[in-house]
Amino acid sequence: MKHVLKSIVMSSTYQQSSTVDASKQQADPENRWLARGPRFRMDAEMIRDNALAMAGLLSLHKYGPSIYPFQPAGIWSKIGGQAYDYQVSPGSEQYRRGIYVIHKRGSPYPSFVNFDASSRLACTVKRSRTNTPLQSLTLLNDPVYVAAAQALAERVQKARADATLDEQLGYAFQVCTARSPSFNELATLKGLFADQPVEKAWYSACAVLLNLHETITKD
Repeated sequence: MKHVLKSIVMSSTYQQSSTVDASKQQADPENRWLARGPRFRMDAEMIRDNALAMAGLLSLHKYGPSIYPFQPAGIWSKIGGQAYDYQVSPGSEQYRRGIYVIHKRGSPYPSFVNFDASSRLACTVKRSRTNTPLQSLTLLNDPVYVAAAQALAERVQKARADATLDEQLGYAFQVCTARSPSFNELATLKGLFADQPVEKAWYSACAVLLNLHETITKD
């Protein structure tokens, strides 16, 4: 099916923007004739992979055993039965793609659960897509996204070492959203940057960019 999927994602129809004008909205209000592109939040695995890719941390190592990313202590604990010693995978192994994350049906990876990944205890034809405060808290506090924000900050400062702050922030914004920031967006980022302690300014700016609705949405 690889050639079919490649044909779909490379087609002009699939690559359309979700922005629609009045005439298209009137002619195809339910988008049955694909007058515009789909707009939806990425799936849980894609959100994680996308953040790691933007940060330059994503490992493309294929195959092999499952990986163990960070999760809060005690989640796999239970009374009686087998005892599990959950050890986070070392080095870049923990940053492999989401399809390699260990899956325990009775206790799935919490970060994925917050973004509506199924537990696999029952057949799921289609995942739901919710919008909850837990998702923002995950993007701001989960160690995977904290590491991604730190790495993105380092990537920007290294790639645009001799650039102005405006150019650096514009580059970071483009990495995350695939477009240049507007005047107001750049001003907001600069304001945030100025309000933070020097040692946290870049981290704070990158954490916000990774938490944008636009960053985790297929537009």
